[in-house]
Amino acid sequence: MILKGSQRGHGDDLATHLMNALDNERVEIAEVYGAVAEDLHGAFAEFEAVASGTRAKQYLYSLSINPSAPLSREQYDEAIAAIEDRLGLTGQPRAVVFHVKHGREHCHVVWSRIDVEKMRAIHMAHDHRRLCDLSCELARKYGLDLPPGLKAWEKKEAFRKEKLEPTLAENAYTERTGIDPEQRRDEITAAYEQSDSAAAFRAALEQKGYVLAKGDRRGFVVVDKFGHVHSLSRYVKGHTAKQIKAKLAPLTPEQLPTVDQAKEQMRQRRQAAKDAEVDRLREQCRAALEKHFAENQAKRRAELAGAEQALLVRQASEKLALHAAQKRESRGILFRVRSAVADLIGRTPALRSVLGHIQKLTHLDPKERHRLEREALARRHAREKLDIERKKRALAKIEAREQRALGRGQAQTRDKAQQIDPAKRHKGRQDFFEAARDQGLWRKRDPNEYELTVRFNDAAEFVEGADRAGGDDDDDRAPSWKERAENNARRHRRPRSPRPRKGRGYRRGE
Repeated sequence: MILKGSQRGHGDDLATHLMNALDNERVEIAEVYGAVAEDLHGAFAEFEAVASGTRAKQYLYSLSINPSAPLSREQYDEAIAAIEDRLGLTGQPRAVVFHVKHGREHCHVVWSRIDVEKMRAIHMAHDHRRLCDLSCELARKYGLDLPPGLKAWEKKEAFRKEKLEPTLAENAYTERTGIDPEQRRDEITAAYEQSDSAAAFRAALEQKGYVLAKGDRRGFVVVDKFGHVHSLSRYVKGHTAKQIKAKLAPLTPEQLPTVDQAKEQMRQRRQAAKDAEVDRLREQCRAALEKHFAENQAKRRAELAGAEQALLVRQASEKLALHAAQKRESRGILFRVRSAVADLIGRTPALRSVLGHIQKLTHLDPKERHRLEREALARRHAREKLDIERKKRALAKIEAREQRALGRGQAQTRDKAQQIDPAKRHKGRQDFFEAARDQGLWRKRDPNEYELTVRFNDAAEFVEGADRAGGDDDDDRAPSWKERAENNARRHRRPRSPRPRKGRGYRRGE
């Protein structure tokens, strides 16, 4: 039997954790004592309200009972009573919850540490030792097997854990990242044992994705690739903190980054790895998109080629059928008689003038009718071929448009990936203009050019005004550029239409 307890606050989070039906196959609230509410959230809220009258922050004591074999509810009640008596929590409000996880039943008991009569929290001194002693006693009483650690505790022997026991925070971190603490411990321990110096150990950690940094409260810490900080002595298996400190003595604090600097380094590495992964995925998407476009275009071209081939085959068969039908008809006696009559009418002007139009309307000439049938079939075949050619041109335009869209999408993706700085873009524009000016392709405009233009226009107007004032033949002179512009604008100006009144009729003078 393993008893594990701890003081804590945040009863709402604890109630949510205990009522989690996703991680547990079955959740059963066996008892809620000392509270008006019958649910865990309400009961723990009452415990917190009572604790608000004290200075206690960790107003709860949470205990888990994990037996190595199934126990009855009477045995659980006896064990809970013994635990309360040993820890001094007898009579305190509590909640008992049973979980079934992976087919094994275990129990959680949560007490309120606040003594209502004294309005103070019950002191939980040496609770770990008391729970270890009580675990051995209850295991012997119920005939349960003890784990190796409790066996060594019962024999008062030193016990070194072969496996790292993760904390609640480490368990939550494992769920988020998928990295087990034991795996991290093996990696760091292997890097420590394989290196013969402090610099080699630091380089080995770098290869495994860790950064050795100087801690705020500890001498050395390890920062993983997600930016989380871990104690170095905790994750080096089989070596004491004194041995680790002696081996890493050549590393001075100035040679190691701080925790914040190490986190920034790992963030930059993650960003670089993320960018590389994004580039790889983008390249894969581009290749897949190009392949999809190529397959789609090949499919459409194949369909169009099949339709064209089917059209040509059908047209050839129609030509052969028409030729065979006309050949078979031309062998008949009626065809020869009608042909002879049509030839006679064509050779005789009198008959042609009388019966020519009747012959055309009634199609009495079989040869002419055969020619018209062949021409009609040829025209229909030509239209069908033109329709196929039109579809080919349309497909070529579609493919060209798709290629442009694909290239534009790749350019936009490349620009977003490069994130061109506006300052760099402006610098590039300035370099272009300077190069063009050096080659004589572009010159910077002189600010005095505008003043010279104004002075030139004023002088021109003065001369034109003097010519108009002093000359007698004003009508024969050529108009100035300003007069020509005004006359041109007056000539092309649209006449203004009178605006009608809102009522009936027009105003006077309109």
